[in-house]
Amino acid sequence: MQNQDSVYSQIGDLTEETLQKLEKSGLRMTVQRRHIIDILTKSQCSSPKELWYEARQYVPDLGIATVYRLINRLEQIGVLAKNRNLGINRVQPKLGVISNAQGQVVRPRMPLQLTELVRLGLISCGVIGNNNKIELSLVGENINVVIRS
Repeated sequence: MQNQDSVYSQIGDLTEETLQKLEKSGLRMTVQRRHIIDILTKSQCSSPKELWYEARQYVPDLGIATVYRLINRLEQIGVLAKNRNLGINRVQPKLGVISNAQGQVVRPRMPLQLTELVRLGLISCGVIGNNNKIELSLVGENINVVIRS
């Protein structure tokens, strides 16, 4: 059940900050919703319906509407992004256009990925070492950085 290759597990761990955002958005954290979030982070489910089937093992009276409402709220606060009917994927920030003060597009000599650009910046500031890896995730308007050894 804890397959790390699951589409849902790609969202990573939901932080306490995310749970607080859910509550601030008007969503009460019920036992049902906590089970759904736990399954989202650890399961092989690839669609809301599969998530509902799995969650019903723990919460037999769970309605599918509860699953969809929670997924919609997680999308609204930027934790999840629905990719049509193919399941749920982590919201991955990507590097957009680089421009100078005059608005002209600056083209780097080699292709840049946002993750590598941030990693190099953290290295140059002395926050991490050359051997550290990082993962980026977008939560609302914030880009979260997880440092890996």
